[in-house]
Amino acid sequence: MAQTITVLHTNDWQSRLLGFGPNLEYSPQSINDDDTRGGIARLATLINERRQAAGSQGPVLLLDGGDFSMGTLFHTLTRETGAELQLLTQLGYDAVTLGNHEFDFRPDGLARMFRAAQQHTPGLVPVLASNLVFDADDPADDSLQAVVEAGLIREGMLLERGGVTFGLFGLMGVDAGEVAPNKAPVTLAEQVDSAQRMVATLREQGAELVILLSHMGVIAGKDGQWEGEEVTLVQQVPGIDLVIGGHSHTPLSRPIMVGDTPIVQAGSEGQYLGELVLSREAGRVRVVDYQLHPVDDRTPGDPAITARIEALKAQVTAQVLQDFGYRFDQPLVTTPRTLTREYGDPVLGNLVTDALRAATGADIALTGNGTIRDDLWRGRSGVQAVSDLYRLEPLGIGELNDEPGYPLMKVWFRPPDLKSIFEVLLLGYQLRGDSYFPRLSGVRVTYNNYRPPFDRVTRVELGDSQRGYRELDLSADNPELFSIGGTTYVGGFTWLIGDISYGLLSATPRDASGRPLADIRATIVDGDETRAGVQEIKAWKALLDYFSALPDTSGDGIADIALDGVSGEQRMVERSSLSPGAMLANTGGIAWTLYSLVALLLILSLWLLLRFLKKRR
Repeated sequence: MAQTITVLHTNDWQSRLLGFGPNLEYSPQSINDDDTRGGIARLATLINERRQAAGSQGPVLLLDGGDFSMGTLFHTLTRETGAELQLLTQLGYDAVTLGNHEFDFRPDGLARMFRAAQQHTPGLVPVLASNLVFDADDPADDSLQAVVEAGLIREGMLLERGGVTFGLFGLMGVDAGEVAPNKAPVTLAEQVDSAQRMVATLREQGAELVILLSHMGVIAGKDGQWEGEEVTLVQQVPGIDLVIGGHSHTPLSRPIMVGDTPIVQAGSEGQYLGELVLSREAGRVRVVDYQLHPVDDRTPGDPAITARIEALKAQVTAQVLQDFGYRFDQPLVTTPRTLTREYGDPVLGNLVTDALRAATGADIALTGNGTIRDDLWRGRSGVQAVSDLYRLEPLGIGELNDEPGYPLMKVWFRPPDLKSIFEVLLLGYQLRGDSYFPRLSGVRVTYNNYRPPFDRVTRVELGDSQRGYRELDLSADNPELFSIGGTTYVGGFTWLIGDISYGLLSATPRDASGRPLADIRATIVDGDETRAGVQEIKAWKALLDYFSALPDTSGDGIADIALDGVSGEQRMVERSSLSPGAMLANTGGIAWTLYSLVALLLILSLWLLLRFLKKRR
C-alpha cells in the first residue's frame, strides 16, 4: 500500500524575521491591511496549518536549505542570542544545513551563535554539514570544531517518523564556499565524494529515504533547462531521493526532476513555504503534488513568535543602535517609489555610493550592485525605517574589531590605475551579470563596447551633474593622485587587479603621499581621531547618517529622497562607436596591440591579393 510523505521546506531566511517590504508596514497581528510579504510569525502560522492538514495522511517533515542568518539588523546580535537558531527550533524544524552566510562572523562567531542558542533553547534544531574540514594547525576554527564534537553540528542523521526511516545530510557547494571567505581556516571537502560517502553510510544505518539539505543552488540554462551544482550532484551520486535546495534564492513552482529525484527550493527570506507531497510504495518514491505557499498578509502571525521578535528589536536598539542615536523602528527617510538595483535604475546605487563618499571624504566612491543587498521598497507610505536602510549594506565584520559591518577604507591611485580598475569592473559586469554592475560616486566613466576587453574605457571624469565634470588625463606619466572610498570588501579587490586581468593591467594602492600600500588595514578610515586607535566607520552607519541628512522637502520632519538631479544621473555611460575618435580615445597597450595585429593581417591579405592578381595576368 502506498504511503504519503509531506515535506515542508524553506531556505535562505537571512535573518529576515520581519516582512519583505517596509518594516513599519508589517502587521502580523492583523490580516489584509498591508502589502508586505514574508515574516517569520506568519510563516510559523502557515507551517502549523500545513502540518495539521497533512498530518492525517502520513509523516510530515520540516527542513531548511541554509543561510538562515545574516542580512538584517537582527543578525548584529546573533552571536549573543543565536536568535535564528532559536526560532528554527521554536517553529519545529526537523533539520537545517549551513549556508555561506553562517560563516560571515568567522568560525568563532558561528560557534558563539550555537552556544548562545543552546543556552536559551534546549533541544536545539539538528544542523547538518557533511563536508566541513577543520585545520589541525590553525586554532581559529577550534571553537567551531568543539561545537561539532558536542553534537550541535552533525554530518548526518536518521529520523524515524510514521514508520519510515529518513536519512538526512547537508552539503555546502563550491560557489557558496567561494563567497564565504570568512570561513577560513575551515575548508570544504569535495561535494560528490562527501555525498557518496553519506549516502552509503545512511543506507547502511537503515535509511529508507535519503534527503540532501543542499546549499548549492540551481540556475536556468539558456535552453530553458535547469542546471547548477544540485543538478550535477544528483546526476553523479545515485541514491539521493530528494534535494531541499538553497543558495540561489530560486522560487521553484515545480520540482526539478533529475531522473526520479526531485529538487525543490522556496525562494528566499521567508516569502514562501514549499510543500512537497511524495508517495512511497515498494521502495519507490514519486512526486504526487508540489506547491509554493506565499507567506503574506492573508496569514496572521503567531503571537508568541511576534512577541519574541519585538523583544529582539528592543534588544538591537539597546545594544547596537542606541549609542549611535538610532532606534530600530525610527522613521528616517521617505522614497517616492521603490528603488531597485536594476541596471537602468541608478538612484539607489547613486545614493549608496554618495553616502560612502561623504563618509570617507574621498574623490570617488565605488561599490558593486551585488553588495547592495536589498531594494528600497516604497510600500504604501514610502517611509523607510532604520531597519530598512540597514538592509542595503548589512554584511561583513570589522578588520580591526569584531563589530558587525564592513568598515570603510580610503586609498589613492594614479589616473591610469583608475582606468584599470574601471576596466576590470566593467568586464566583470559584462561577463557575470547585473550583480557585478559598478555603482560610482564622484566620477563618470564612458566606455565603448566595440573596443577589446580591458581597454573599453574611453573617458574618466571627476565631478557630478550639479558641480560639473572635468576629464582626467589618463596618460601613464600623470603623477596626480585621487582617492577612492568604499568598503574593505569591495576595495580589497584593487590589490588583485593584476591577477584578475591575467597581468594585462595593474593598479597600485597608495597612501596620500603616493607611497605604495601592502596592507588593507592601513587604509581604514578613522571615524574618531580623538580616541586611541582607529575607530572603524561601518558602511551601514554611513548610510543611516547620509539618508537622515537629506533635505525634508515635504515638511513632515522626515528626510526625502529626490529622484532627479545628482541622484538620477547615469555614471556608467555606454557610447559604443566605430568612429576613429571613439576607437582611439585613451587607448592602452591592449587595444594598440590588437589594432596592430589587425593592420598586419590587412596588409598581409592585401599583399596576397595583389600577388594573386599579378599571377592571374
